[in-house]
Amino acid sequence: MRIGFNGHRLAGQRLGVGRYIEYMLRYWSSMLSESEEVVLFLRRPLDATSLAYLQLSPAIRPTVLRPDMSGIAWENLRLRGQAPSLDVLFCPAYTAPVGYRGRLVVATHSVNEIEPGAHSRWYRQTYGRLYRHSARQADAVIVPAETTRRDVGSLLGVAPERIFVVRQGTEESFAPMQKEEEALRAVRRRFFGGDRPYILFVGKCSGRRNIPVLLEAFAHLRRTERIPHGLLLFGPNTAELPLARLCSELGIRDSVVQTDGALTDHRDLVPIYNAADVFVHPSAYEGWSMTTLEALACGTAVVAANRGGLAEAVAGHGLMLDELTPESFADAIGRVLRDDDLRRDLQSRAVERGSAIRWEQTTSQTLEVLRTVATR
Repeated sequence: MRIGFNGHRLAGQRLGVGRYIEYMLRYWSSMLSESEEVVLFLRRPLDATSLAYLQLSPAIRPTVLRPDMSGIAWENLRLRGQAPSLDVLFCPAYTAPVGYRGRLVVATHSVNEIEPGAHSRWYRQTYGRLYRHSARQADAVIVPAETTRRDVGSLLGVAPERIFVVRQGTEESFAPMQKEEEALRAVRRRFFGGDRPYILFVGKCSGRRNIPVLLEAFAHLRRTERIPHGLLLFGPNTAELPLARLCSELGIRDSVVQTDGALTDHRDLVPIYNAADVFVHPSAYEGWSMTTLEALACGTAVVAANRGGLAEAVAGHGLMLDELTPESFADAIGRVLRDDDLRRDLQSRAVERGSAIRWEQTTSQTLEVLRTVATR
């Protein structure tokens, strides 16, 4: 069986979907049978660092389709013609070539465009329509949560029998580092110049993820409770939010650090989660949250919005908020920082949830969906 793998999102920085793709390839290397081959279609060659990290087996064959174009153009002008040589094509990042004639599986990680103000009208009329078309033409659509399954069915018009829920997990390396305090102090010094405690968010900074609300909540805590903590936003500001201006207006510019979140190995996140006192995910809508599950696996107390797939990912193992206001987040974070018993309880429950779903399970279930479609 020949599985085509749409790897165009491996070009550039690998965040949520890029990390999903990397985990899929790494684990499949040991799961493929002797009769199975994965043709990994790329816009540009993998560099030496990526090859060392992925450790691809001979059964996964990188194939560069030139010329390198933007992702959508490349899919439609270069990838679409590969159908006759494949038993099934896996498109792990929402989109597939328009009019593709072979067997097709698409991963739709979120339908966040339903959230008011999440995206521009231009985005909804372009990417939103393409996501809908890709899901509808697929033989199977893989989603990470039941809420996403319902949204894909009702809003994108995909029949229920073609939607498969495959929850995204964590690697076993994401675990508490209770006896490595010096390593954790080094993390705090790296970002804040001293052994300063911090509150953490990991992911892209955007309005949909309520980063301005988180900044206001943090500023409120700094004013009212005089907490010594910094706030670490570990991820790129792709939405170009005016973070510097907002922090200056709120009086917290010297206490907020935002980085591009670039890593050569995802396991480098483990001490960053462990060194935080609280992990906060204030998003109005997520199809799932890989980073929140990783924070839980590391035993970090979690405060999160009780919405969509984020609520399913945490599954009651964190402090969940229905009201997404600066005041509600400030109150919840303050409670975790003040109440040692509450924090210890959250930390204990966090590990239980974070270690319950592993990438081996996620990737194996995904491969089974592809096998089913290919042999149907």
